[in-house]
Amino acid sequence: MRLRMMREKMVLVQRMIQGAMPKQLKKARERNYLHNIEIMLTKVKMPLPDMMAAVLAMDESVLDVDQVENLIKFCPTKEEMELLKGYTGDKENLGKCEQYFLELMKVPRVESKLRVFSFKIQFLSQVTEFKKSLKAVNSACEEVRKSVKLKIMKKILFFG
Repeated sequence: MRLRMMREKMVLVQRMIQGAMPKQLKKARERNYLHNIEIMLTKVKMPLPDMMAAVLAMDESVLDVDQVENLIKFCPTKEEMELLKGYTGDKENLGKCEQYFLELMKVPRVESKLRVFSFKIQFLSQVTEFKKSLKAVNSACEEVRKSVKLKIMKKILFFG
């Protein structure tokens, strides 16, 4: 019995890997994905047009690095963009996720811009961390250069 269940799970995993997911799993995955986007959008707590204006202006005072990383994580795929390009109805009738995708689609190369924005936000802290590491290495080198014991060891090795 247990072996049969393991085989069924293996077949299911193989189908998922090959892209042939059963419709029920695919729908559940899509629901989870859309739900995660809605959660992310509620954490941002600002209207979508304002959020996109902050992204275009690369305004660090409005969005933090975690929010920008989440925006990157939930960028629409090409398939999702193609589906929404064909939509001609009222935008207010769409769900919050679809409206979010439409806002992102207004910006050319939005994912690249979000990645640059994320880099900009993190740059100063990365430079600070790099400087700290560099100071540690420099101080270690200086200690090695000034070490009396190493100078004695050098003379011993020299005279052999």
